[in-house]
Formats: sequence, structure tokens, C-alpha cells
Amino acid sequence: MRLSSLVLFLTAVALAAGAEIRPADARKPLFRILKFQSLHGGDHPQGTIDDKPLLVVWAVSDLRLASDDKGVLITLTPKDTKTFAAISRKYGYLVLDAGEGRPIEVMHITAPIIDGIIGFKHPDEAAAAEYLRRRFRLAEFK
Repeated sequence: MRLSSLVLFLTAVALAAGAEIRPADARKPLFRILKFQSLHGGDHPQGTIDDKPLLVVWAVSDLRLASDDKGVLITLTPKDTKTFAAISRKYGYLVLDAGEGRPIEVMHITAPIIDGIIGFKHPDEAAAAEYLRRRFRLAEFK
């Protein structure tokens, strides 16, 4: 009896390790990553956004709420992590677009992001953090 329970538990853990976390409404992507062509730098860069997505994110492999219950930390899926690492090596600015032409964040890439972990602190990236909390129904009313 104990051995079968242990095998069942280990199987459940192994299946959960490869699971993806999808937003409450999985019919549309979580966000798209677009190229941002900066016309000048500074604290508030201005430029144009390329409409063709470099990456479309439908799910994440990990999602965590910050200790302040406002910020969000996501980990991309292994496939998206590999693609995002290549993109972050090539471009200095990236736009996270929630769809329908609604950018939620312009990311200034200072070093390649090879681990797929992206954090959105509150209040610095409040729009992105609130958007992700709403999409995943994670502490959205706190």
C-alpha cells in the first residue's frame, strides 16, 4: 500500500513539473513580444513598434506573486525561454503587447535574459503586473 502511494505521488509530481500555467481566458495569447525601434534613449524612449511579433506567449511554466501582493514574476516555458533568449541578445528594446494594439510594457534589455524569468515590480511596471494578475486571476482585487 505504501509503495503504490509513493509511486502515485511521484508520478503526479513528474506530470506537474512539465505543466504549463495558462491564463483564465486561454483563447487569446497572454502577450506578444514586439520589436521597438528607439529613436532616442533616455528614461522615456520614443520610437516605432514593429507589428510582426517576435514571440507569442500563450502560457508560462511558473507564476509567482511578489510579497507585496502587487508585483508578478513569470517564468516562460522552455521553448519560449530559448526564443526569448535569442531575441534579448539581438534587440535593446522590446514591447510586451496585450493584444489589440495595447502595449503594456517597454522593456529595456541591458543583458540577455537566458533563464526566461521576467519580473514586473509594482509600481515601476504596474500596468504589466496588474494585467498579469487580472489574466491569471491572481490577487486581482488586492
